[in-house]
Amino acid sequence: MKITAFYLAEQIDIRALKDAYAGTLLQENPSELFYQIGSDQYFYALDYGAVVFANLSSVEISQNLAFLQPFCTKPLQEKLRDDLEITVAADLPITFHFDSLTVPKIDENVVRIVMHNIAHSVALDFFSQRADSLLAEIHHFTKQLEQEGAIRISRKNMLRFIGRTLNNKNSVVENLFIFDGPDLIWDDEYLDRIHRGLSRTFELQSRFKEVEYTFKVIEDNMAVFRELYLHRESSQLEWIIIVLICIEVFDLLISKIFFS
Repeated sequence: MKITAFYLAEQIDIRALKDAYAGTLLQENPSELFYQIGSDQYFYALDYGAVVFANLSSVEISQNLAFLQPFCTKPLQEKLRDDLEITVAADLPITFHFDSLTVPKIDENVVRIVMHNIAHSVALDFFSQRADSLLAEIHHFTKQLEQEGAIRISRKNMLRFIGRTLNNKNSVVENLFIFDGPDLIWDDEYLDRIHRGLSRTFELQSRFKEVEYTFKVIEDNMAVFRELYLHRESSQLEWIIIVLICIEVFDLLISKIFFS
């Protein structure tokens, strides 16, 4: 069984998708939908922008992706993709490889666990790229600070950059529950072993911490930039006050000279 995950957009309208999608809804919650759409074919959608297909042909995947476009908010120009193949071998133990998984038995719950983890993986790819992009902007400002002794950025652009950084960080924290698996693993040792093994295979925890660390570096740099910007505004205000005082003194002197 081939599993294919895509990161399509920054958000998917799960509620509207549920009303429009044709398939047998197996499991749902406010942030995700899990469908069976054919014999051993499954579809998994998560509100943070990831979708996963199991056992669908390339044509069927393309048709589904086209159908999903109206439900996407801020769709990506280039979709991110990740693939995994599940092999069933009754006489072998659970075995994890770089891009494949061997299990002694498979059912819809196993498929959902695999889809859950690969969805996190492709979403982490997106947030890692976004963090790297923000960090590149930070490097531009720090290089400018080193070479020119100042940062040439307007107040509005500074606030927009801060808002963009905070929104991305909040999305990571809110949507990627790396340390929490689906509820169905808690009472099933077999599913729990698959979940933990896939989490290690995809290096979800380490990648999550790397993204978190990158945002922490960005925030630390932004704190310095804010201080510099506030200092610059304070200096400008001081000069304005000095100029106004000079004008007032000059006006007073002129008045005394003319009236005396």
